[in-house]
Order: sequence, then C-alpha cells, then structure tokens
Amino acid sequence: MRLSPMFPAIAIAAVMVLGQSQFAAADDRDLCKTASGDAAIEACTRAIESKKFNGAKQKRVLSLLYTNRGVEYEIKKDFDKAIADHDQAIKIDPKNPAAYNNRGNAYAGKQDWEHAIADFDMAIKLNPKYAEAFFNRGQAKRNKGDFTGSETDIAQAKELQPGIGATQ
Repeated sequence: MRLSPMFPAIAIAAVMVLGQSQFAAADDRDLCKTASGDAAIEACTRAIESKKFNGAKQKRVLSLLYTNRGVEYEIKKDFDKAIADHDQAIKIDPKNPAAYNNRGNAYAGKQDWEHAIADFDMAIKLNPKYAEAFFNRGQAKRNKGDFTGSETDIAQAKELQPGIGATQ
C-alpha cells in the first residue's frame, strides 16, 4: 500500500485541530460568559456541543453554559427557549441556584408570576443569601399584587446587597 505524500501533512493537521478543540471549548466557555447576544448564544452552543463539560466533575459548568445561553434568549424575549435552557441546566445540576433565578426571570418575562415566584423561592432555598433572587421575587410579588411580600423581599435584598435595584 502506497501512502500519498500528503498523508503526513493531513495527519499532523488533524492532530493540531483535535488538540486545539480543547482550547476552543475553553474559549467558547469564556465567550459564553462574557459575550452578549448572538455571539454569546453561538459560543454557549459550541461549548455545550463540544461535550468537553459532560463529565460528572463538570456538571456545574455545563449547567451554567445552558443557563447563560438561556439568559441571552431571555434578553431577546425568546422566553420559551430561555425556559428550555434553564430546565436543562436544572436537570444537569438541580442545586444550581442561578438556574432557578434565571428561569424565574424568564417566567416573569412571560408574566407567569406563580412559576417565577416558585423558582425564586427555590433559588433562595439553595442560597439564602442570594440578594438578586430576593429582589426578583419582590418584583414578581409586586406584579402579582402582594405589596407587603414585595417590600419584605426587596428590603432583604438590600440588606444582603446594599444598592441592589438602583439601576433596575
């Protein structure tokens, strides 16, 4: 069997590309956190599809990739895609309070206050010092007409994180 003179070059290129896929996944993970809009969605998708974060020790990372992409969908007002991504994040890591908080925000975007409040409740249960979840739950309660509950939650959020809500 004769090998083409190009075979060694092709093999070396394949090894280089495969070796760099680890770095590309890491770069996409960073872009998923720092970019916005379609660039973030694409980076999150590539990082998820790389399967680099599928191991048991990487479940929090994979969960965060899904919930970060969900936040970007929420910003685009694509609440159903956002909720689906947050659902996947919660399925992967049910102890990730950010995924519950973010899914609550997506439900709030749909004005589904019951589901939003339930998710904020869970985020707070998982992290009782989660100021953003208290603030978001307070906003949802206000929109639902529970003004006393709203004031209590927002006061708790401000106690945990002074200045929260100043720009919201």
